[in-house]
Amino acid sequence: MPYQDRLSKLQSSLSKHEIDALIIDELTDIFYLTGLAVSLGRILVTKKEAFFLVDGRYIETCKQKSPIPTVLAADHALVNLLDKTSPQISRLGFDDNSTTYASYQRISKNLDKKCKNKVDLIPTSSPLKSIRLIKDSQELIHLQKAADLGSQGFDYARSLLQLGIQEIDIANEVEIFWKKNGAEKPAFEINISFGENSAMPHHRAGTDKLQKNQIVLMDMGVTLKRYNSDMTRTLFYGEGSDKLKEIYEIVKTAQATALNCCKPGTTLGNLDQVSRQVIEDAGFGSYYTHSLGHGIGLEVHESPIIRNLGQHAEEILQPGMAVTIEPGIYLPGEGGVRIEDTILITETGHLNLSQRTKDLTQIKI
Repeated sequence: MPYQDRLSKLQSSLSKHEIDALIIDELTDIFYLTGLAVSLGRILVTKKEAFFLVDGRYIETCKQKSPIPTVLAADHALVNLLDKTSPQISRLGFDDNSTTYASYQRISKNLDKKCKNKVDLIPTSSPLKSIRLIKDSQELIHLQKAADLGSQGFDYARSLLQLGIQEIDIANEVEIFWKKNGAEKPAFEINISFGENSAMPHHRAGTDKLQKNQIVLMDMGVTLKRYNSDMTRTLFYGEGSDKLKEIYEIVKTAQATALNCCKPGTTLGNLDQVSRQVIEDAGFGSYYTHSLGHGIGLEVHESPIIRNLGQHAEEILQPGMAVTIEPGIYLPGEGGVRIEDTILITETGHLNLSQRTKDLTQIKI
């Protein structure tokens, strides 16, 4: 199992953050380091040791299954561990994106009153971010299996298309299909959009009924063994309008252009821009209203955000990163097109995990 390797990488990063130890409260990070799902817990990581603090609900399970030694989170348990740690901890980091202010106050108060030595609490921004960014071999297996099941869900959804069926009926049937095939849940609310509803990127499937010659957008993902898939396909039930078929080909070209640049060393800003330029040159730039994609793994939306804007623009693609590529054009009152794949960056390029056709598809009625 990869948990010791993940922990070792985190321990090695403490000096970079200028801290002696770190507390982790974020539940997804806890799962990443232990493989255990708890509703409340904390991990204390020093440069040489680690301890998993849980309450009485989880203590026996975690003692048996956790790769990190488990301690009952009784009163002052954290302080007692810090007092016993050698060398002495003086700078204790916490994730300022997940540790709440109320929790910070409680920890600070206990450290001031109970700890034998002075310990300063140091805000640390997403200390596991760079480690989780690069997926290990076990994660890649989980992501591929989730993508495979997600694609099967798309196939099933497509088979349900018929005149008069409601968006919500397809979404519900796909969820049942996935759960019958071992999934925990949909990764997010399944987006089945008929007609002009497809112009809303995050439309919620409702009671609208499928009509002849409508565009159909399906954005769906599934959670399998805690890892997520994400894929979007757009097709036509019947002929569809010439204008929507035109923008389909533009979006398809924009996505292909981005995929050609998906290799180590490409900056995220450039990746976003080459795809966005295709849509802007076609005259639809103002109708492309979101980033090109995002990271994916234990969370559906993870770092990085692929956009030629802000802090992520200068980041580069690295082998082991899993991201989505999903340009779109959305015409209010008419319809929208998005094409999305989940890909893995390899040493020489990328591997596409979303193996379904992107040719313009018109379903015969």
